[in-house]
Amino acid sequence: MRKLRYLLILGLTILTGCSGNTRNLDGYEVRSVTVNGKSFEYRVFVPKNRDASKKLPVMLYLHGSGTRGDDNQAQADAFNLAIQPVKDKINFIVVLPQCREDMAWISDEMSNYAIAALDDSVKEFNGDLERIYLAGFSLGAHGVWKVAGSNPAKFAALMPVAGRVIPYENGTPSDLPYANVAKTIGATPVWIFHGAKDDAVPVDFARKIVKALEESGNNNARYTEYTDEGHLIFAKAFAEPGFLEWLAAQGSVSK
Repeated sequence: MRKLRYLLILGLTILTGCSGNTRNLDGYEVRSVTVNGKSFEYRVFVPKNRDASKKLPVMLYLHGSGTRGDDNQAQADAFNLAIQPVKDKINFIVVLPQCREDMAWISDEMSNYAIAALDDSVKEFNGDLERIYLAGFSLGAHGVWKVAGSNPAKFAALMPVAGRVIPYENGTPSDLPYANVAKTIGATPVWIFHGAKDDAVPVDFARKIVKALEESGNNNARYTEYTDEGHLIFAKAFAEPGFLEWLAAQGSVSK
């Protein structure tokens, strides 16, 4: 697991062109939340020069498998590296929970923890309830479909990157996972990213959910497939031209 984590950080360093100290996490506040009697830590990215009197959008970010653990550090390291090319353009709060070892975001324990961390952060940092975003990479993108489906109308936009689709509907295994997921998502705006050469999570997952969303009538779904890319594409997706502008246009501005 340590080797996988190292490779993930190394991969993100290469993709972002960053070679600095990943432990320099200024702006990433440490917080904790208690869910069902258990305490969980998480990080909150706060944009520089934030005006606390103004409501900002809030993104819940679910990381990939390589940064699972309980140090409340690895997930922030990886995210911080990935956003370097556009960090100064980010004008929203980002909530960064950390999935435990040998667990997944699709489990009730982890998804409930993530939502609790999000809700507490929205309250503390004057978040805009009309502009709550959900993003995830790999294991986290898998979780995006579960968390969004379990919390209808909560999110103004979804960003699943290099993830598979959960074959469940209301907690029950389904023979029609893509149609059922599309149904639970409804008309929620979603921008899906995947690499055509992904050998960790086959691109077919993305192509099938895109088709299902189109067939369900979701006219707010976008899909970007990187022809020559593999699995480690989160940094590239986050810096995709027009993505931050698209994200900012989702939801209404609360007064």
